[in-house]
Amino acid sequence: MLTSCVVLVLFAWLFIWAMSLLKATAMADIVEILPDFVKRSLGDELYLYTTKAGQVSIVFRHLVTLLVCLGWAVAKGSDTVSGEISRGTMEHLLVLPLPRGTLLVVPTVLATIGSALMALSVWVGLVLGLRTVERFSDLSAWQFAPGAVNLFCLSFAMCGLTTLLSSMDHDRWRTIWLAVGVFIIESIIAMVAYVWPAGWWLHWLTFLSAFEPQRLILKPEAAWSLSLGPLGAITWPLAVWYNGVFILLGQVWYGVAWWIFVRRDIPVAQ
Repeated sequence: MLTSCVVLVLFAWLFIWAMSLLKATAMADIVEILPDFVKRSLGDELYLYTTKAGQVSIVFRHLVTLLVCLGWAVAKGSDTVSGEISRGTMEHLLVLPLPRGTLLVVPTVLATIGSALMALSVWVGLVLGLRTVERFSDLSAWQFAPGAVNLFCLSFAMCGLTTLLSSMDHDRWRTIWLAVGVFIIESIIAMVAYVWPAGWWLHWLTFLSAFEPQRLILKPEAAWSLSLGPLGAITWPLAVWYNGVFILLGQVWYGVAWWIFVRRDIPVAQ
C-alpha cells in the first residue's frame, strides 16, 4: 500500500511537469483531429478539455493511475476468501472463536483505507505539481478534489465486486481474472455507449458510466435530473449521483459476499 501511494504521488507530480512541456495549443490540436463521433459524444464539454484544468484532469483517467488503484482493489478483494483458501490459511482462521462473517471485516476496512489513501496520493502529487510547475500555478488544488473522490469510489466498488467473486471461489487467480474480465467488458460497453449516438441506453448496463472525474472537475455545477412523472423531478448534483452509484454498488456487493461466505462450505486447499 505504501509503495503504491508513493508511486502515485510521484507519477501525478511528473505528469503535471510533463504536461507543462507541451505547447499551449497542443490539446486543441489533438481535439481537432479526433473523429467526429468522439466530438459528438463529448458535446459542448469538448472545449473544457483544452483548458489548463482539462489537461491536468487527465491524470485521474491515466492508465498508470487506474492500474495502480484498481490493481490494489482486485488484489485485496481476491485475497479475502479465495486467497486464504488457496494458501491453506482459511481453515485455520475458521477455528477462531469468532462469527465467520467477522473474517471479512478487517480485509474490507483495509481495502477501503488503501483505496482512500491511493486516491489521496494522486491528489497530493497533483498539488505538488501545481505548486512547483509555474505554468499551472494559478490553478486551485481544491478544484481537482472531486476527481480524487470519484477515483476512490470506483476503487471501493471494485473492491466490493472482487470480494463478491472471491467469496464464491477457492482459486485466487481465477477470481482475479474474473474481476479483470468484468472490468474489461464494462469498459467496452461504456466506450460503445460514448461513441455510438443511438446507444445512449448502454450507459445503464455499465457501472463505469459513473466514473467521470474530469466532468466533475470541469463542470462542478452540473446536475442530473430524475423524472418522476406527475410527481415532478428530482435533481441531484452529478457528484452525488456518480459517487453514490459506486458506494451503493460496493456496499451491495460486500453484503452479498458476506451472505455467501457465512453459508458456503469452505474446501480444504489442494
